[in-house]
Amino acid sequence: MINKILIIDDNIIFCNALRYHLSKKEYDVKICISYSEFQDEINVKEFDLILLDMRLKDGEGIDILQIILKTDPKNKVIMVSSFLNNENIIKLKELGAYKCINKNSNLFNELDDIIDNL
Repeated sequence: MINKILIIDDNIIFCNALRYHLSKKEYDVKICISYSEFQDEINVKEFDLILLDMRLKDGEGIDILQIILKTDPKNKVIMVSSFLNNENIIKLKELGAYKCINKNSNLFNELDDIIDNL
């Protein structure tokens, strides 16, 4: 069951919109806006689900994905990005990403469907 969700994305407006959407569904949501904040403050074992952008201003989501799954291989990580293509998706899935979804107008519905089926 999903209770705690971590959003890692450097777009604070996107993070707040997503947090608002997920909080209405009674999820406990934390936002992390940088690679350095992730390294300094985040314990991935606290979260049931992590939503991770591919590109942050100070690092790459793929590096964070590897850290997360090395720390807790059971953790569910959904890559959420505007930069997804077939090559990226294949690589991310091979590394252990649970799902990959594009930032688009259908994002919230797609995410709701994924979370409901976890």
